Amino acid sequence: MNMRIRVEGAMLTGDGNTITGSAIGPGASVGPSAPRPPEKREEGHGIGVITMTPAETRAVRDVLDLSPLDDGFYSDARFSRVVAVRTHGQGQGAAMDAARRLVHNFSPEVLVLAGIAGAIDPGQRIGDVVVATKVVGYDLQKKTPHGTQYRGRHWEAPASVGRAVDDFFSTLGEPATIGDFLAYSGLIGSGNVVIATGNASERRYLREFNDKVLAVDMESDGLGQFCHEAGSRSWVVVRGISDLADEQKDDDAHEVASRNAAVVLRSLIPYLVG
Repeated sequence: MNMRIRVEGAMLTGDGNTITGSAIGPGASVGPSAPRPPEKREEGHGIGVITMTPAETRAVRDVLDLSPLDDGFYSDARFSRVVAVRTHGQGQGAAMDAARRLVHNFSPEVLVLAGIAGAIDPGQRIGDVVVATKVVGYDLQKKTPHGTQYRGRHWEAPASVGRAVDDFFSTLGEPATIGDFLAYSGLIGSGNVVIATGNASERRYLREFNDKVLAVDMESDGLGQFCHEAGSRSWVVVRGISDLADEQKDDDAHEVASRNAAVVLRSLIPYLVG
């Protein structure tokens, strides 16, 4: 039997819909009931966003107009099919776990890591944004009497994402001027080490590996590995520059860098998913 319960002028039906106004005639309307816990859906979300810090999460929620769901997820009304989640910590393992949760619950077409990074390219300014479809992980190392030998690994997003990012920069210019900051296409270096000195050997290794490595973070390597192991899932990294990965590293620019990354992501979404 299809049960109907009347609540404050509305009627809840057994199939989870809400009937408001008259249930018969031209004034009838049927809408969805209150949000339910996230479920795995046959048609996945288009974009799954991963953030790590409170500043990153606030920026993504504000710029993309996301509202809370249950279990730490956020979804949108402004862009259809965008869902976000914050990691439970920092580093590669936390990013992989967040990606796994997004895929299990929502099956997004593209996973996006959005937030902050430290610049190692001298051309980057605080507040600029790096959009990356290639990540160089620098954690694999060999210690020798002559020093550390890095055995980095390289992740590259599927060609379809690379073309989407190319189209984005072809339209807006390279670098793209967005408000009072610039967005660049480049590589991200990633490892479970915070770089806070201009003399770090990791900086030298990354720039020698590829001079288009523009910035460093602690999570992108985990995202690249997860997407590779999950059957070449689509992904992209959008990072605002919050510091220069040197002795002056601090938290002062986390808010502006996070917001700028979210603004770039908002403009990038139409290129990633139709």
